[in-house]
Amino acid sequence: MHLSRNSVVRSDWIILRVICGSIVEHTLGKTMRIYVGYQDETGTITEREISDLRKQADKTIDAFCHLRNDRRSFNLDRIIRSVAVDTGEQLNPYQLVPLMRDPDSLDSLTWRVRPAIKALKFFSLTTRGFSKRERQHLNKFVKELVALPQSNEEISDWVYDLWCADLYQYRDGDDKEYKGLLEYIPPSLLEVCRAYAIKIVGGAANKPENSGWGERIEEEFGPHPLV
Repeated sequence: MHLSRNSVVRSDWIILRVICGSIVEHTLGKTMRIYVGYQDETGTITEREISDLRKQADKTIDAFCHLRNDRRSFNLDRIIRSVAVDTGEQLNPYQLVPLMRDPDSLDSLTWRVRPAIKALKFFSLTTRGFSKRERQHLNKFVKELVALPQSNEEISDWVYDLWCADLYQYRDGDDKEYKGLLEYIPPSLLEVCRAYAIKIVGGAANKPENSGWGERIEEEFGPHPLV
């Protein structure tokens, strides 16, 4: 099952429901099987089915991976998307196993829009950088996407620490990790991503000072992104 932008990601095609608390058991006591898009340490994104989930560490779960036919560890921050196999429901990765994250934590509240946040941060890192000015734009972007109870300082710290993609690989010409993030941005968020990308690289007239940056915005966050 391929979790492409034009299938599972399309929110207008699927009834999305936030699942909070324990999701260890599904109907009639059967263990839930979940499709995940997972970004490993090398930046490669694979789509696989997992089941029998157990808490392993603060941000790590242990599960049976049907792709590898063995148990594997999964870092929750690297789960790009998680979907219930039998219902198509999009699931909060931080609530797949009980007690992993408070439902009101930044991790839990931003899970639906995480690819967009990561992609825009990486765009900033590879253009203007990530100084105070760019961080302020990212903070506003996050708050526009999600109503958050956290303070501006807490949001800023969370955005600063958020892993997005390997900058050195990208500079060496390997952009597969970044393109993987772009593919998982919900289409409904492309317009706001584009608007904030323009703000990040904008000059006095709110236009990209570098023509190459403008081309990247159109290619990466346009209506039909080239990924």
